[in-house]
Amino acid sequence: MYRYSFNFLDIDKLRDYFRSQLDPNSSSDKIYFPPEIGEGFLLYYKISPEVFLFINNYKANADIEYARQPSNEKDIILHFRKYALDHQFKKNHIVSRYSSNYTPGNMRCMDARKGEQVFIPKGAEVKSVMIVLKNSYTKPYFAKNNDLTERLDSYIRCSHQDINKFYLSYKQSSFFDQIVQPDTNKIENHLYYVARGIRLLETFWKDVLRWKSDSDPFNINCDQVGSIYKVSDYLKKNLREPFLGVDQLAAMANMSRTNFFSMFKEIHNQTPLEFFNNKRLEMSYNMIIGERLSIREVMNVLNYSNSSKFRKAFFNKFDIYPDTPR
Repeated sequence: MYRYSFNFLDIDKLRDYFRSQLDPNSSSDKIYFPPEIGEGFLLYYKISPEVFLFINNYKANADIEYARQPSNEKDIILHFRKYALDHQFKKNHIVSRYSSNYTPGNMRCMDARKGEQVFIPKGAEVKSVMIVLKNSYTKPYFAKNNDLTERLDSYIRCSHQDINKFYLSYKQSSFFDQIVQPDTNKIENHLYYVARGIRLLETFWKDVLRWKSDSDPFNINCDQVGSIYKVSDYLKKNLREPFLGVDQLAAMANMSRTNFFSMFKEIHNQTPLEFFNNKRLEMSYNMIIGERLSIREVMNVLNYSNSSKFRKAFFNKFDIYPDTPR
């Protein structure tokens, strides 16, 4: 087992520590794992002197243990992820173990004064985004607003007590995917990641401000949320087939038609048919622009029957026609 012990006090020291452990000859932003430990990379960015962004994107080729040491300051750690952890709560630290349980993605909010041991087994796939807010960043806000302090303290407690209920919202999931699975055709530099990290942080503050007022992010049926994501995953994998219809998709999720439709729209910000059509158009774009396939070939593969409707839908989404000279 490979063991790493660190803290979040200084991002520059943390970056240097993991580079020395994993990729000592590199000077790039990405710190790559050596093959015997993992496949993938770590990224560390300083959004500001008081806000840090950490990106984990790798598959473990060996057992790994991380020991995050507790901080003396009440720093806040936001951990967005699309893999599952089982947590045990000790007096002064948390013990977290990788789980094979399905998760559509969730976030936990931690007080950095409590340390953590994390166990990642061989074969585990880890995709996560962590944002650290230093106490010097948050303290001025809380000094002016006791209610906000109480809300955040409740949020920290509940995000662990109900971790499986706090799923990523549509916006959070979109920003998360852009960070851990960026479009390789776009320029990827620190500004790309920092900009999306800031937007992700914004969604967190909005949740805290809404918390126990307009909306309770923990008051959901986590099993049904998981079912919605399984259906949307099914749609993405079957874009070459005709759309099944809402009734059949609802039955696949073991939900009523009305409940399935409303929850699907809440999570994905679009109806099931809109989701399917948008993903199909995205695939057609990649096939035409990237693979240089003809419109007729793409229409045959993706079961488009009307060329004029296809061209109009393509233009409405991408602001160009599929047969525009390139």
